[in-house]
Amino acid sequence: MGTKNNSTDERIPVPTIGEILTAEFLEPLEITPYRLAKELHVATSSILDIVHNRRNLSVDMALRFSKFFGTTEHFWLNLQNGIEIRNRRERLKQDLSRIHPVDRSA
Repeated sequence: MGTKNNSTDERIPVPTIGEILTAEFLEPLEITPYRLAKELHVATSSILDIVHNRRNLSVDMALRFSKFFGTTEHFWLNLQNGIEIRNRRERLKQDLSRIHPVDRSA
């Protein structure tokens, strides 16, 4: 048997904000999306949209999550940005490979 190339065909899937929110916060704390919405004074649909990955995290929601869960708003925003960057980098991979850094020594 040959060895398998692990470079591009076996990438670790990028978790979504909804998956992280559910697995790391809602489930361990036994909080439903409905309860979270009520605690944050937002529409239940807003929380469900995040949980089901139909909506990105806004600054407003990051502030609410940070207050409720005892984190910083930067935690949530950096998480959102990191996910977006990783996903976008993959989509732009071919375009980015054709861009060469400027030669600052000239």
